[in-house]
Amino acid sequence: MYQSIDDPQEELDGLERGDKRLLIWLFTAMCLALVFGIVYWTSPGPPANPPQDVNLRAEQATYRKAISEIAAPMRRARLQDFVTTYPESRYLPSVEAQLDVINAHEAERWTEVTDIIFAPKTSREEKLATLDSFEAKWGGSLLGGREDEIRDLRQEILQTKDTPKTPSRKLTDLKSPIPKTIPDNMLAGGPRPVAPPTIVQPPKPAPEPAKVAELEVIQPSIRRSVTPRYPRKAMRRGVKAIVTLKLNIDEKGKVAMTELVDIQAERYEKSFIKAAERAAMRTRFNPKTVGGVPQAATGVVKRYRFEP
Repeated sequence: MYQSIDDPQEELDGLERGDKRLLIWLFTAMCLALVFGIVYWTSPGPPANPPQDVNLRAEQATYRKAISEIAAPMRRARLQDFVTTYPESRYLPSVEAQLDVINAHEAERWTEVTDIIFAPKTSREEKLATLDSFEAKWGGSLLGGREDEIRDLRQEILQTKDTPKTPSRKLTDLKSPIPKTIPDNMLAGGPRPVAPPTIVQPPKPAPEPAKVAELEVIQPSIRRSVTPRYPRKAMRRGVKAIVTLKLNIDEKGKVAMTELVDIQAERYEKSFIKAAERAAMRTRFNPKTVGGVPQAATGVVKRYRFEP
């Protein structure tokens, strides 16, 4: 029988080889960890948002906040601030279209206010109440309103005295003691009327031909002038213009129709014509009179000069 005997030197060699392998694996793991750490710390972070993206988001937020305003005067103020802050914005055509609609609506309300104020039968208290109501809704200079026009109109109303009302001339219905059976041409209780003798009147001479009196003609004159609004694009670029219009004025002194006679401008002719026609339609005239009777007038020429 044989018996195996282990050699202790071989066991020691095997242990040394296992330790060397472990050291090699540990050294390799440390190198890999060091490489990954260097790559992680030296790699660039996520790219920062460029300034233009931040500005674009701010512009979009401002535009959305402006169009979300429910009240028309506040929306107009925010849109005007947007135009001033972002003159090169891609939303500018939409903003200008909205401003045109709001300004047209405000002009209609202002026309209604002036019609009430200049009505002859409106009292001073009613005029002031109408003006205060318009100012409370559309505001003054902070909302791009008509601060100067409202102040001048209020001062004019306060300086004007109310016309006293004419007392009623209607007679009270009194019950007469005279019976209704007595004719109107007969005295109550007096003798019956006797037919007067017939008197033949000599023929009247032929009447002289009536002289035709020359009636005095007074041409229309401006009662309240309205300054046209300067087109924004033209004002920013310093463009001047002269617009000549021909007006038809009715018996009440209102402009019934406008007709373009001439336009002198390098650019923005349509904008200048539109501004002049709006101002002309809101202007009030003392109507033309013939012998003191108001009549319509045609072909009244008015010129508007635009200078920034």
